[in-house]
Amino acid sequence: MINRKFISAIGIVFSSIPLCYCLLLAGTKAMGFAIPLPDLTFTQALSKGEQVYLGIPQKKSLSFKEIRGNLILIEFISTYCVSCQRQAPIFNELYSSIEKDPRLKGKVKMIGVAAGNNLNEVEIYKKQYNVPYPIISDSKFDAHMGVGSPRTPFTIWVRKDAQGKGVVVSMHLGLMDLQSLVDETKAVLQYDLALLKPRKGTVYEGDVLKPPLTEEELLAKAREGMESTGGKVLKIEKISLKDGDWIYLGKVDFGTSQKNLFSKLASRRAVCDICHDTFFIYAFDREGKVIDIVPIQLTKVGNLNWTEEDIKKFKARTIGRSILSPFTFDPNVDSVSGATITAVLIFDSLDKAKEIFEKLRKEGYVK
Repeated sequence: MINRKFISAIGIVFSSIPLCYCLLLAGTKAMGFAIPLPDLTFTQALSKGEQVYLGIPQKKSLSFKEIRGNLILIEFISTYCVSCQRQAPIFNELYSSIEKDPRLKGKVKMIGVAAGNNLNEVEIYKKQYNVPYPIISDSKFDAHMGVGSPRTPFTIWVRKDAQGKGVVVSMHLGLMDLQSLVDETKAVLQYDLALLKPRKGTVYEGDVLKPPLTEEELLAKAREGMESTGGKVLKIEKISLKDGDWIYLGKVDFGTSQKNLFSKLASRRAVCDICHDTFFIYAFDREGKVIDIVPIQLTKVGNLNWTEEDIKKFKARTIGRSILSPFTFDPNVDSVSGATITAVLIFDSLDKAKEIFEKLRKEGYVK
């Protein structure tokens, strides 16, 4: 009979499915795959008690490879994600179950990663949902992108190989019940890592992001952004950059002068499991000043489109600012009602737009 503790399947679906197939039968060879965990590093802002729990040194940075334990259970969340909020009490129970079980206590560590949330948002979330385990702020989405930009809640089980490096042996996207979490945690502790073959690639491999517009419609939106300040586009083209990225370049007539302006499509996967992906175009000039935000797909609670008032408010917070300076999201003033996660993604895209500008500078499109 097959021992179910050693069964695991490759892939991500909305039920708990491990990454490896390990069928241990007499006379058969165990086969399986696992994915190396990127070396995720964070600013150290945990309490002394949380540091003791994780077994990490007291210093300014934290690396996952420093966490002591045979198994690390990492939950990627957004503090504004409804499913994450629903799962919070379930994970609290999981933590309690682990700490009460002498077979698991000390061997299994739990930690949360709050994608796009600052320290204050994390503390509010922890207090509101009485979270007993550490949650780290990933305000710039660095760790979230490092594992493939999954929707949340996204849970991964990480074992350590002989060299002490993290190996993802199971993952789950979406809500889980307590018993499934406990069963999966106990099961992955039994895996023999020597039987697993590392699989290259990101931890999470989602669908390719595709805006809901044709190339002609995108071009029209890019033109709209360039003409928002009163000029007339004389010529517009889609140019490819050396690293494979691309952007729209337009020559715009303002009557007394002509200027080159740029429009860039931003595509971001939804951070929550029930949200729509985010698409918009931001237009900027040769100095890096944002001149327009053109919505393509911006949604809020219930996956409703932003209203004209929502868009007007958001433009007031972004147009005229420079992409060469930080775009730090402040939920108290930058949020759109019912669309905080989408607003965070837009701000983060604008915060990263400096990288696009530097590419344009290096390739001679701006001075």
